Amino acid sequence: MSISNADLKAALEILRNAQFVYGLSRYPKKQVLDDPIDVKTLRGRLEAMRAAAKGLSAAQREKLDVPWADLEAIDSGTEAVWKAAKRATPKIIAELTPLVRDEPEAAFLIAPTKRGRTSEVEPREKLKERPKDKPKTQVGLTGTEIAGLELAIQRRIAAEEAYFTWLRGNHSLPPAEWAKRRAHAERARSAEDLYVEKLFKSRSARTP
Repeated sequence: MSISNADLKAALEILRNAQFVYGLSRYPKKQVLDDPIDVKTLRGRLEAMRAAAKGLSAAQREKLDVPWADLEAIDSGTEAVWKAAKRATPKIIAELTPLVRDEPEAAFLIAPTKRGRTSEVEPREKLKERPKDKPKTQVGLTGTEIAGLELAIQRRIAAEEAYFTWLRGNHSLPPAEWAKRRAHAERARSAEDLYVEKLFKSRSARTP
């Protein structure tokens, strides 16, 4: 399937952000939408997907069976954000992945699956090629693991930024607030380290 360089660049950028959106959408809806940081992060990634989608040619967009209107509606509220994450994003991954499969970046894209049924995002043509008797091996991080790792990193960055603001010269903060920010930054760093350690242990346990 031929694709122009401009469409290829746009597709890769859409998919890069869609990976995170899909991973975060695997968490329970209430857990995500009740956390302002998660909602802001999810909205930001969807906005990036929407902006990148504008780089696709009109002809290419028409070929794709994607509910683009869901991306356009994310400014209307958190329910629309969740709808775009749950409904539009899997379809976007399914439709765009075949267009970039020959690119080196495609090797790092997740292919989310649902337990007990055919993947909702795996391209249809690939389903025919998969041997039925060949066991499926899990490689790389899952969408949920990617989302969890990125959230841990972002929360650590936000906590450190709040702390470093004082160090850069904002000494108007009372000592109690400074100490609170310092402790928050330390907890965020520890949380990130623990999450990474958990991923390593999980991967080691799965390795034959």
